[in-house]
Amino acid sequence: MGTQHSDEPRDSPAARRTDRGQTTIDFAIGVSIFLAVLLFIFLFIPGILSPFTASAQDETVSSNRVADQLAVGMLASPAEPYALDSYCTVTFFEGNSAGCPFPGGSLESQVGVASSYQQVNVSLRGNLTASGSGEEFVCWDSTGTDTGLVESSSGDCDTTFARGDPVPTTQPSVTSVRVVSIDGADVTLFVEMW
Repeated sequence: MGTQHSDEPRDSPAARRTDRGQTTIDFAIGVSIFLAVLLFIFLFIPGILSPFTASAQDETVSSNRVADQLAVGMLASPAEPYALDSYCTVTFFEGNSAGCPFPGGSLESQVGVASSYQQVNVSLRGNLTASGSGEEFVCWDSTGTDTGLVESSSGDCDTTFARGDPVPTTQPSVTSVRVVSIDGADVTLFVEMW
């Protein structure tokens, strides 16, 4: 008995079809798995490294907490949230605490923020006159006959409702906004943190 030889040459198309170890389906499955692994690497590796990158998540939570704390508890009565008490608001922006339900000291210690970790800026802004140019800083005038809330551009300010370091333009910051009422006027409370 001898070995049988086919009459077809080895290079013929019929011989090549039967000698191949890889089919088109094998190739498609292999490329699909490779692309899926590559896609997985590009999508999930940055997520694994994200805890080590800086984000503004801490400032967002803190900024909202401070804005709520000021608008509902420290400067307003919990029975009348968002209606700021004039005396305590003036006292807060002067940096005092006499007769009000918050501690004295620096702005960061009053609102419960670690100054070594986060900085905060608090302000009240609004348009009190029909001819106003937009949201200006508001302040308290206690020297004239009309004691009360005025725009800072009027020049009649005893206490400007702005406190804290200026917000840097080169660093990302987070702003929380609450609409509040003081002295019969609607103004906006801004809490900016970085």
